[in-house]
Amino acid sequence: MPELPEVETVCLALSKILNNSRVRDIEIFRKDLRWNVKENLEKDLKEKILKKPYRRGKYILIPTSKKYILLIHLGMSGTIKIASKEYKVSKHDHFKINVENKENKFFSFVYNDPRRFGYVDFFHIKDIEKHFLLKKLGVEPLGNDFTIRYLQKKIYKKSRCIKNFIMDQSIIVGIGNIYASEILHRASINPLRTVDSLKKEHLKSIIDATKFILNKSINVGGTTIRNHLQPDGKLGYFAQKLQVYGKSKHNCNKCGNMINLIKISNRSTYFCSNCQI
Repeated sequence: MPELPEVETVCLALSKILNNSRVRDIEIFRKDLRWNVKENLEKDLKEKILKKPYRRGKYILIPTSKKYILLIHLGMSGTIKIASKEYKVSKHDHFKINVENKENKFFSFVYNDPRRFGYVDFFHIKDIEKHFLLKKLGVEPLGNDFTIRYLQKKIYKKSRCIKNFIMDQSIIVGIGNIYASEILHRASINPLRTVDSLKKEHLKSIIDATKFILNKSINVGGTTIRNHLQPDGKLGYFAQKLQVYGKSKHNCNKCGNMINLIKISNRSTYFCSNCQI
């Protein structure tokens, strides 16, 4: 599933073609996403001016000049493809939006989703705080509100394990299974450790590791999308140099101990039992 850095990468790529671009038309090929594409999406979007996209958690939000927002969620397997020439529809394409930018150049962006767990919505900006996908989201891990004080309030009298805690989207948005393992390894914290055992210095380590890992991943993604109009139209996700995820039976880069693989809530979890305490 695309996590925060991947979604941010998509937003950065889309901003190259969508900032103050006009929607000329939209083609819907199939409506069967997690929730069906709305019947009036074509009519509502046509001729709208799309502003610079931004991210909230794992959601892509594209404002319009008429105070509406186009929301795109990539789900488990969704991808955005960008094309500058005539586009040939491929399997699992759900919709294509054709836009004209300020320089009168035409582009298309296509939503493709084989597993169909993604979603697209279009709603007025006044409803953003009560939108069913956005209203319960937690703090942005790269924002100023992600603080030790915030975490202390959230862990008060809680005994759940730290890995599940940092993956809870109602507490911290955008962190999925891969980055949870990477963050806790950098912070030297065992993923099975309960949050009520964490002291102030541990919380600071988690915050610092989170910001480092996510920013590093976004920066690598940024280099990938400099030439984001690829031959097949796909955005190239970055090749991240992971330290523990998928590295079971490899040696830890910190201490040389063998990386362990366990299951936490049925999710593969990689860690070093020697230096993550």
